[in-house]
Amino acid sequence: MWDYTDKVKDHFLNPRNARVIEDANAVGDVGSIICGDALRLMLKINPTTDIIEDAAFQTYGCGSAIASSSALTEMLIGKSLAEAEKITNQQIADYLGGLPAEKMHCSVMGREALDAAIANYHGKSYEHIHDEDGEIICHCFGVGANKIKKVVWENHLTTVEEVTNYTKAGGGCQSCHMRIEEIIDEVWVDLERCGVPRPGFAQTPIQGIKIATTTDKTCGCSTKGAALDAATLESPYFEKVDSVVKELNAGFTDGSSIEIQGIANNDVKLKFNGNIASGMMHDMTLNFVKSKLEALLGDQAKSLNIQA
Repeated sequence: MWDYTDKVKDHFLNPRNARVIEDANAVGDVGSIICGDALRLMLKINPTTDIIEDAAFQTYGCGSAIASSSALTEMLIGKSLAEAEKITNQQIADYLGGLPAEKMHCSVMGREALDAAIANYHGKSYEHIHDEDGEIICHCFGVGANKIKKVVWENHLTTVEEVTNYTKAGGGCQSCHMRIEEIIDEVWVDLERCGVPRPGFAQTPIQGIKIATTTDKTCGCSTKGAALDAATLESPYFEKVDSVVKELNAGFTDGSSIEIQGIANNDVKLKFNGNIASGMMHDMTLNFVKSKLEALLGDQAKSLNIQA
């Protein structure tokens, strides 16, 4: 039997905002009733301020799915879209005081519903933005490679069991376990290149990478040489952003790169080139940049609007 926190029990027995917003202007539908979990997230966003004025949900699923959806709506109301975009599935679980490992997929579903709702608000298709789910890996639950890569990257998962807990992939006939292990290894190659040590593995040096040594404050990618305006160079955030960009660029081996295009007040504009320019790799890289800056800047990073 799973051990639920009092807060999970409260949100399950007394769900907040379990209703329909008739005039919602952002709706995100994710999951599948056939697979056992489905969620519709509805938002009412002020088009002038981009503030989320109301949030509600309808869900089909277990107690953890109801609690995660309820918690997410509480977290969203009153936030700007920029703030909402930074919410992670781990933050949803933390808001509830934690979820059993086997139920972490419920918080992932909440995060996906938020992505889908924001895409809908901007008149875009969630599936198109995320290049769909990629190659289907788990046919029992219809989980694709891109979804598995995303949760491994964002949550630093290391085992098939963890992937199953977060996505349900591998929880059926288990014939996909070997492929899931391969995906985990593939993602960790990139994570280690970005300086994230893999638990239980000795980190090996990456061969053939030249780290830029220029001290000239021009382009954050240290290769383009494009001049930046005075506001960017004088920004209190420039050195931290520049250091993160150079660190990541040093790890790319596929020709991808990041450039700083400008910093104005709390707005940071980056340009992603190569394989990270679109789809899932774009989202994962952007989230990683944000997490690195949060580690360097602490609470100051929460006010930054980072775009690429």
